[in-house]
Amino acid sequence: MENLKPHSKLKKSLIVTFAVVILLSFQSPAFADNWFDSWKGKIVYYHELLEKLIFLPDLPPAKKKIDILILGLDGRRGQKNRRADAIHCFTLYPYQGKIKIVSIPRGTMSEKIMEGKEIIADTYAIGGKELTIESVEEYLNLKVDYYVIVGFSEAQALFEKLGYHGEKTLQLLRSRKAYGIGDPQRSHNQALFMANEIMRNYPYFKKYPTVGRALLFVAHEIVETNMPFEVMVQISDLYIENGIKDLALIMKPSHHMKSVKDIIITPETVNTVLKQQKKLLEKSKEAMKNIEETKEKDAPPMSQYLSGVINYNKRYLGKNDRRIISKNILKYEQHLWYQVNNKKLSEKLHYEFTDLMYQAYFNLGQYKKAREIAQSFIDERSLDLINLKYKEKVGKMIMNCEEQLYANSSKK
Repeated sequence: MENLKPHSKLKKSLIVTFAVVILLSFQSPAFADNWFDSWKGKIVYYHELLEKLIFLPDLPPAKKKIDILILGLDGRRGQKNRRADAIHCFTLYPYQGKIKIVSIPRGTMSEKIMEGKEIIADTYAIGGKELTIESVEEYLNLKVDYYVIVGFSEAQALFEKLGYHGEKTLQLLRSRKAYGIGDPQRSHNQALFMANEIMRNYPYFKKYPTVGRALLFVAHEIVETNMPFEVMVQISDLYIENGIKDLALIMKPSHHMKSVKDIIITPETVNTVLKQQKKLLEKSKEAMKNIEETKEKDAPPMSQYLSGVINYNKRYLGKNDRRIISKNILKYEQHLWYQVNNKKLSEKLHYEFTDLMYQAYFNLGQYKKAREIAQSFIDERSLDLINLKYKEKVGKMIMNCEEQLYANSSKK
């Protein structure tokens, strides 16, 4: 056995201790029928993950008030100009145990563009996240501290982690044509869903905070955000310490709140609510349009599409690596493999897309980016029992990058 330095021994001992505690905690009846239950025995096999969850840098005290903008993008596969169809601002008061969710329907006019004649959803397509953030800040008269951006794929992945059927839940939370008032009801559905998930999972975060951190870590790796993981943990820990005493839902413009209804979506009610929505659609003028708005007309299944993209671009490896990157980086960043319902096939396509992008960057000598691509595969799937074949190959990718980076630094 290798000789470990005292610090390394202590760190390894702490990790093993946490692993045992977590494994024993999974035997508790409190974990029945929730997303923790599906992770039994998994987390203890990932010492690297546990190290990231436990040994975090010290931070200055959190602000008393924190504003986080959540944006849900309506973007098809490879589409550049996406709209912000879901806009929610979380105002957190972690020391007081208060949360306020302010929702802005997509059709709200933005004063930042076209002299107030353009809807706020289009600000993202016109000026990216920067313009959308500016528009929200002006409309709500606040300063956004952090943003979190998700597309179809990222949303499905997170729903799956929470124990939902990802595709069906996305359909429900994106549907607006089933309701007479349209988007205000959809926006309220989304806010209520997030509020209910916070309260549904809060007891498990409080009782088993390290396991809660694992979910935060995976979520952090899947979404696009400027919020460091350690800040997520800091905020979560403050609510664990101070409790959640008040959670308010607000909509701007406020008159919409008089018209919306509370539609409760849980893992158990997804199918029932989906059937109700379909019945409402059948009675509306949109009767012939499918509720599955996430699916594209005349498009091949996502698995077939991704296989085609990967196999087609392989032929250019070593010949035109810049072309591979420029044509496919957006598809890669959209995490399209999470829209493949078969989990084994989804993992296979994720690995193959990772391998394609890794090789392209590696061939160009961009070793840091190649390592980032490879590490992302491991981090995003930290709570999955990764196929050992993929894990070993990705591990070699990371090692190859480290060797090249070390060799380059030695030459300087």
